[in-house]
Formats: sequence, structure tokens, C-alpha cells
Amino acid sequence: FVTYSILESPMPLEDYVATLRLTPVTEGDRTFIEWTAEFSCDPRDEDELATMIGTDVFQAGFDALKRQFGGG
Repeated sequence: FVTYSILESPMPLEDYVATLRLTPVTEGDRTFIEWTAEFSCDPRDEDELATMIGTDVFQAGFDALKRQFGGG
């Protein structure tokens, strides 16, 4: 696994820490990927930021990994 933090961001958040964990699947030549993040923000921005990070960061990262390493 790898854990990282964002120290400065144009997004209105603080204390962003995320972990990317890759675990082999026991059947087949596949890997399970879990990506989690925690951050602080104004409660009014929380839902929008969570959606944006899920789509623009996590999903974009999953798509890039899939392009790089293949998989269906």
C-alpha cells in the first residue's frame, strides 16, 4: 500500500490523506484496488468534494491503471 497527503490544493479542503492498497485476487490474474481518502472541509462543501474526488481523482486513477496494465 501507499499513503500520501496533499499539502496544497486549489480544492477547498485540508488535511487530505489517502491510501491506495493493491491486493492480489486468489483466482485469476487480477488485483483488487482499494483507494480511500480522508479530509477536512466546510460541511457545506463535503458532498461536492467527495463526488469530485471520487470521479476526478479515484476513477481517473483507476482508468489510468487499467490502460497501463490492461484488464477488462
